[in-house]
Amino acid sequence: MGVAATLEKFLKEKQVPFTLLEHQYAEGSFNTAKVANIDDNCLVKAVLLRDEDFHFMLCALPSHNKILRHTLNQIFDRHLELADEEDLQKVFMDCAPGAVPALGTAYGIDVIWDDDLLSQPELYIEAGDHIHLIKIPSTSFAEILTNAMHEKFSADRKRHTSLPKKYIRQEYEL
Repeated sequence: MGVAATLEKFLKEKQVPFTLLEHQYAEGSFNTAKVANIDDNCLVKAVLLRDEDFHFMLCALPSHNKILRHTLNQIFDRHLELADEEDLQKVFMDCAPGAVPALGTAYGIDVIWDDDLLSQPELYIEAGDHIHLIKIPSTSFAEILTNAMHEKFSADRKRHTSLPKKYIRQEYEL
């Protein structure tokens, strides 16, 4: 599939230079960064939320971060929750299920992006399928989303690489 048609048209209209990177299929942003051999600080995760009035908001954040939903609820003075799979398919009709591009403005969706994204020189976003990423300069990302809100609304997700010693079963020699 490559780049979703809506996204490609949007990038061309905005005259954004981009490179397409192909990688092996992977589920989840952490695994996508691993198989694409990129730093997960550079991979932009897109999460679609909706409020009680079914107004959608796309959150763009570094893939290694988690959303601080309480912070977002305070920013918007609304109760936001994850959109369901059916909503994702309706909004991102030309994308594979779950392959949500971080440029929601291309789909007429309001976007809020996390300020941590500008700490990277380049960013990678889903192209609309599970085997391609679009690489763009972070400055271009910020220019495209000039009218979008940006705040600090995410935090580093702690990954457990090993169990504490008290949980490790000790082996004894007989």
